[in-house]
Amino acid sequence: MRICIITSSFPLNPADARAAAGLFVKDFAVALAEEGHRVTVVTPDKRPGEKEDPPGVSVRWFPWLGGRQTLSSLRPYHPIDALAMVSLFRQGRRALEELIARDRPDHVLAMWAVPAGRLAAGLRARHGIPFTVWCLGSDIWTYGRYPVLRGVVRRVLRAADLVYADGLDLAARVERLSARPCPFLPSSRRLNRGLIQPLNLPADEFKFLFVGRYAPVKGVDVLLEATARYVQEGHRGHLYMFGGGPLDGYVRERAARPDLRDRVTVGGYADEQVVVSYLEACDCLVIPSRMESIPVIFSDALQMGRPLIVSDVGDMGRLLRECPAGLVVPPEDTAALARAMADMAFGDRQRYDDPARKLTERFNVVTVIKTWLTQITPPTTSPAVSPVSR
Repeated sequence: MRICIITSSFPLNPADARAAAGLFVKDFAVALAEEGHRVTVVTPDKRPGEKEDPPGVSVRWFPWLGGRQTLSSLRPYHPIDALAMVSLFRQGRRALEELIARDRPDHVLAMWAVPAGRLAAGLRARHGIPFTVWCLGSDIWTYGRYPVLRGVVRRVLRAADLVYADGLDLAARVERLSARPCPFLPSSRRLNRGLIQPLNLPADEFKFLFVGRYAPVKGVDVLLEATARYVQEGHRGHLYMFGGGPLDGYVRERAARPDLRDRVTVGGYADEQVVVSYLEACDCLVIPSRMESIPVIFSDALQMGRPLIVSDVGDMGRLLRECPAGLVVPPEDTAALARAMADMAFGDRQRYDDPARKLTERFNVVTVIKTWLTQITPPTTSPAVSPVSR
C-alpha cells in the first residue's frame, strides 16, 4: 500500500531528542516500510537543523511560521500563535495536494487529531482518500479545553474511517467526545541496543532514572523531594535525570543543595543512545507525573527489562496493577514515593521480570502495526466522496 502519515511530531534526525512522540512515529513509519509498504511522511519543517530521512521512508517537510515550536505550546488565543497555526493548515494542505498529484496514497494515517486529523479530513472530503486518526493526550487535554478546537476535534473524529487512542483512559474520553468506538492502540518505539555505551556508574548504590520534561506536570519536584527523603532515611542511591523545560533551572538548583549534592545528576534532553545506555546501567525508571497517559519512556523501560515506579495517573497504574512490572504510588505523595524507592532498592526485583516481558509484547511496534493493518485494505477504486456523517 501507499501510506501517507501526517504528523506534527517527527524528528529531524536520529539525534533530535526533542521530538518526543515523534520518535515513535519515526519507528512506526520505518516498520511499515519494512512490511513492504510505501510510506511518505508529511510534517511541518523545524528549522534550523540537519534533516535525515529514516530508512525506506520519504519525508516531505513543509514550511510554516512556527519554526521549532511544538504544537502543544501554541496558545490559540495569542495572535502570533494563531497565525502560526493558520499557516500550518494552509501549508500542510498545499503539501498534501502536491503529494496527491504525484503519488496518490491509498490510506492516510493522521497522528494526531489536531492538526493532522483536520488535514486528513480535508483530504478525504476533496479526494475520497480514507484515513485513520490516532489520538494523543493533547487532542483531549490541551485542545479540548478550547470550545472551538474541541468542536474541530469532534468533527475530525466523526469523519475518520478508523479512530484509535494511545491510552486506555484516553480511548474512553475519545468515545465520549465522538460517540463512536475508539480502541486502545499503544505507542512505543524500537530501541537500538547496538547504541548502548558502557557507563562507569558506581556499583555499590541503587541507580534510579528519570527521562522526561522538567515541567510541573511531570512531577520532577515531587521526585527530587522524595529522593531527599530517601537519602535522609539513610539509604544509598543515586538519581540520574535527563530532560529540559520550564523547570530546568529549579531542577539544577534543587539538585545542587547539600541534601542532594552528589546524589542527583542532572542532564539535558536524552537522545536514543543516552536512553538505552542509562536504562541498561540503571536499576529502575521512575515516572512521578501529576498527569500522564502512557509516555514512550514507559515502554522503553519494559523493552530494556527495567522495573518501574509510576504515579497512579492516566493508564500507568492500571497497567501495572494488571501486569505488575513495577510499583504504583499516589501522585504528589513524596513519602509514598520515597517508600517505593526503598522497596525497589532492597526488595526482590526479579518478581517484575515476567510481567515486564508480557507488557513488552503488548507494546511491540510490529504487533501494533499488524493490528492496524488488519483494519485497512487497499481500495480497488478511489471515488471522490464526502465523509459519511456518524
